[in-house]
Amino acid sequence: MPNAASSQRSPTNGLLLGLVITLAAVLAYASYITVQLAGLRKLQSEMVDRNRKDSLQLLRVQNDLNSIALAMRDILDTTEPYPLTAWTAQFDRIHQDLDAGLKLEESLAVANRTPDQRRYLSQSIAQFWDAVNRMFSLAQNGKEAEAREQIRLSLQARQQALSTAVSRLLVENNEGEEQAAASIAQIYDGVQKQLYLFLAATLIATDKLVSDSHQPPDFCAPRGTFRAAQRLGTKIDFHTGIHPAAHFPRTT
Repeated sequence: MPNAASSQRSPTNGLLLGLVITLAAVLAYASYITVQLAGLRKLQSEMVDRNRKDSLQLLRVQNDLNSIALAMRDILDTTEPYPLTAWTAQFDRIHQDLDAGLKLEESLAVANRTPDQRRYLSQSIAQFWDAVNRMFSLAQNGKEAEAREQIRLSLQARQQALSTAVSRLLVENNEGEEQAAASIAQIYDGVQKQLYLFLAATLIATDKLVSDSHQPPDFCAPRGTFRAAQRLGTKIDFHTGIHPAAHFPRTT
């Protein structure tokens, strides 16, 4: 009886081990989720939000360029009674707003824009305003016909090239947002897959430990005792201590 009692195992140890494994799996999964969410938050803030803010500034620049195109169209309209220098204040206002929008846009797009793209845009803007200043200088010197000719030959073409460049940047931003959205969706899919794997592994490990803790005690020692008893019994049967020769008379 003492040997049988000592051979029995309590299920408490197995249950405690299962609980420890479950808690470890939960902590590991919580750490994994924290890292993934941090990466997702960084991706969303640096790519998606930044691209959207940059696109807003590009739309602002595009709007200023469209305003310049409308102003040049009005200047070339000979039915207008105003002199060409009357548009100087409007061009100055657009110039200030355009420069402010480009500076803010450059700070937002510094991570995605190549040096050649930034250089081309800044140089094109500078050349455009140099041509505008020459045009107004001609008008102030009384050469309005030459100034209008400058608009037809140079300024309108430059404005269209700038609008095309800004439109191309807007398209690149839209493509970047699509790529960021695909990356975010991939992160979500990876997190969901890892969740299923963690849950499956935790359930399998816990079920195995609980099953092992409820197994019946080991019968190896009692079976050995029983066999020893059988062998001892057999010896007792054959060695009863009774000698048949003592009970039979001898014949001479």
